[in-house]
Amino acid sequence: MPLPTRWITDALAGRGPRPPLEVLKAVWQAHETEILAGGDLLYTWQVDLHATAEAMAERGELVVDTDTWALPDAARTARRGWHEDEVAVAVRTYLALLRAAGAGQPVGGRAAVAQVAAETGRSEAQVEALMANVSAVVQEHGLQPLAAFPPRSNVPVGVRPVVAAALGA
Repeated sequence: MPLPTRWITDALAGRGPRPPLEVLKAVWQAHETEILAGGDLLYTWQVDLHATAEAMAERGELVVDTDTWALPDAARTARRGWHEDEVAVAVRTYLALLRAAGAGQPVGGRAAVAQVAAETGRSEAQVEALMANVSAVVQEHGLQPLAAFPPRSNVPVGVRPVVAAALGA
């Protein structure tokens, strides 16, 4: 069963050619939880990832050499947008922090950012920027945003619907 192509593109984004083993390690770091929770996926994910790489190579989305994998030049330099599942992880975490703040509990923003970064494979700076975008959308819905993430108006496409759904709006 082929895996999402973004697992490979994310592992290679911004990098030059890499040995498949390095790509596998990067995928494991970014998706360990999904792999462990995926039933038989735990036993097949490496084979599945190679099948995905072969399919990507046939479509011209991946350059496969004898000992390296690489993205074609255009894909390597393209800016990577936020995927819906990544946004959902950030929104879920943000709303948990918002509930904690509303209950008068301490808000561990740094730990939350690190957790989202680990789950999505994004940098902490990217996660902080997205959390600030979520603050803007929360504010649009009439709620007080978290002070740790001052609202930013450049909200990426796809963030508003995820926040609205999570808020039940």
